[in-house]
Amino acid sequence: MRIKMDRKMVLDRIPRQFCEGPFWGNGKMGAVLYVQDGKLCISVDHVGLWELRETLPDEPKAVFSEILKHKKEYLEGDPAYVEQTDIFEEHIGRTKLPALAMELQLPGSITGFRAETDLEKAETFLSLEMEGDRKAEGRIYLDSCVNILMIELQGEGANSLEVKALGWDLDSPRLRPLKNWNYEPCIQTEKEGCFVVRQHFGGDRSAVLNAAGQAFKEAGKEGLRLAVSIRTGTQAEEETMAEEGSALVLDYLARTEVFLEAHRGDWEKFWGGFDIRVPNERLQEAFWQEMFKLYCNEREDSSPVTLQGVWNPNHRMPAWFGDLHNDLNVQSCYWPAYKTGNVNLVRPYIDYYSAASQRFMERTWKLFGIRDAIHIPTMMAPDGTGAASEWCFWNTILGPELFVSVDFTWFYEYSREKDTLRDKIYPFVERVLHLYQGIAFEKEDGYLHIPFTTSPEVDRDGHMLLSDDATFTLSCLHYLCRKMEGYAQVLGLDGSGWKAFGGRLAPVKTNEKGLPLFDGIDVFASHRHFCHLFPIYPLCEEAHNEVAQRSLDTAINQGFLEFAAFSCPYLGIMASRCGRGNMARTMLELYCMVFRSRNSFTVNGDPYQNGILRISDTNAGESSDAFTLESGFFVPTALCEMFVHRALDTFWLLMGMPDEWKGAGCSGLTVEGGHKLTIDMEDYRISRVKLTAGCEETITLRWKGDNPVKRILKNGVEEEGCGFTELMLPLRMQDEWVIEF
Repeated sequence: MRIKMDRKMVLDRIPRQFCEGPFWGNGKMGAVLYVQDGKLCISVDHVGLWELRETLPDEPKAVFSEILKHKKEYLEGDPAYVEQTDIFEEHIGRTKLPALAMELQLPGSITGFRAETDLEKAETFLSLEMEGDRKAEGRIYLDSCVNILMIELQGEGANSLEVKALGWDLDSPRLRPLKNWNYEPCIQTEKEGCFVVRQHFGGDRSAVLNAAGQAFKEAGKEGLRLAVSIRTGTQAEEETMAEEGSALVLDYLARTEVFLEAHRGDWEKFWGGFDIRVPNERLQEAFWQEMFKLYCNEREDSSPVTLQGVWNPNHRMPAWFGDLHNDLNVQSCYWPAYKTGNVNLVRPYIDYYSAASQRFMERTWKLFGIRDAIHIPTMMAPDGTGAASEWCFWNTILGPELFVSVDFTWFYEYSREKDTLRDKIYPFVERVLHLYQGIAFEKEDGYLHIPFTTSPEVDRDGHMLLSDDATFTLSCLHYLCRKMEGYAQVLGLDGSGWKAFGGRLAPVKTNEKGLPLFDGIDVFASHRHFCHLFPIYPLCEEAHNEVAQRSLDTAINQGFLEFAAFSCPYLGIMASRCGRGNMARTMLELYCMVFRSRNSFTVNGDPYQNGILRISDTNAGESSDAFTLESGFFVPTALCEMFVHRALDTFWLLMGMPDEWKGAGCSGLTVEGGHKLTIDMEDYRISRVKLTAGCEETITLRWKGDNPVKRILKNGVEEEGCGFTELMLPLRMQDEWVIEF
């Protein structure tokens, strides 16, 4: 089936807020266009803009053993047991910094605006109306291969455009922390037609923004091309950065077409690897928009994805420190990369966290007194230190290292890179398990139990609920032990210790309500993160069984009032894995209608008053221009799950499809093992599957309904075999199977 839709994103109202304008990125540099005081304002961000100084002693208030003896005091914020500083008010340090900015002043205030972004080419075509019936039009894109934002404008006043490159407004109340840290105003210079802005930050760091313009005439219209670049480094490197940046922008203006060809080719290669086609315009557009955002943020040679990615505003401190939030907020940013066959884009995540292991081990020794073990802060800067404060409540709880460890196993499951498994994944997960081996304690039942665990984000009596043996914790540990036992065999190591530890761990218990929050504590209120459903997703061990169905029903029955932005699309994934396609579609549509700003960034709470959530502090303490990325990335992930998902050795095909979808199709989707699938659906039924094997194993294909196999081809040769609802296949590396129904 072929869905005829253009991969375009149209914004046709004046973007008066940051969350309303068109955006671009290349993994290292990002930009957003909006209108302020009638002028075009373009934020110019760089992944290296971080304040990393620690302003508090690098010692925990209390070690973990003392915290266990004083749980009540710890939860109440007693300064004897936990850093008391109100981190969300004080901005004490270690935060992503705001972007710098370019201001473009046209003759007359802007009265009309239309931006049409071609998502396939990552280029935006702009039409502007100004006072006095003046008009201008142009094109903007951020080069996919080099750090250049290119702006072309033609029309009345374009040749007299006033351009200002700006540093931070240190007198702005929303940038008060920068003034408190004694940041200096930017230094602006101009030399041989190049603007250079030097902005010092973080002690000895410097950001250098370069811009150069060039007049041109095309189709009888005069215009201006403006090339903008940004880089970060030490102040000692500042002069070199300024010279290299000026040379780059001038070279770009001189050879624009050469650079543009490479830019388009890079995006074409990205889009050419996968596709999804569904008969739902809202979800189809959301899929393309989110995959566009993914490639704007994730590159093999860049940095891990932070909360706002490469799109931090220039006029305010980033929401929630713009950090690496080590729970679903970071983890889900990579799910669509795995699922669409782009595992290479996840590499910086593995590399950065692996490189930060020494810092993780240092903090584990200080907090837990355990050597050669890893504990990770919830809120983290790229160097492995805690964002805000190293020892605040959020950075001293257990759990973040389990989210990251599951991510690490996913990298191997999808890439099958043995060297990465040996050098980075196995040592990292081994040290995480050392932490839990060190704090586990035996009860009368003879099992090992884990103390003071969390099920993010469940609150009780005004505090996060902490108790022994969260389902999230135990399920992750059992999963990791099983994976490590298998990985030891791959690497020729002795994995018996992992099997022994897993055998001694308390089992994950279920009941008539499915998976509980903790052993003995069922879901009792409207949830947000659904971390107790981890065995269903992302551990991908439960699907289409009674445990999964009962667990999903229990979550639904508690209602939606306390949901966060990603609650709906996360439930969409769970619904797909339970065969509830109608629910999956509805959850995704609710997210798209309720929790997205005009330019598709994720907003928290219910700021547009859609009536979905309880009327309360709708933005978790943040104003309406706060946004994050992770929830949007649930959408392509959930759509992939609708087409195909894996549980243990079974591939479930089209089990998450809504009843009303007569036809749909996908290509290049990937499941664990690195297997790639192309699936076509016609007349409400599966019609054809093409499977390219990524490793050697025997799997079972299952599909919905009584739909017999007509023909099986292996590497172009017809094979014997039949099945009405399932089919077993012995896979060998790179074998290509085609099943016709």
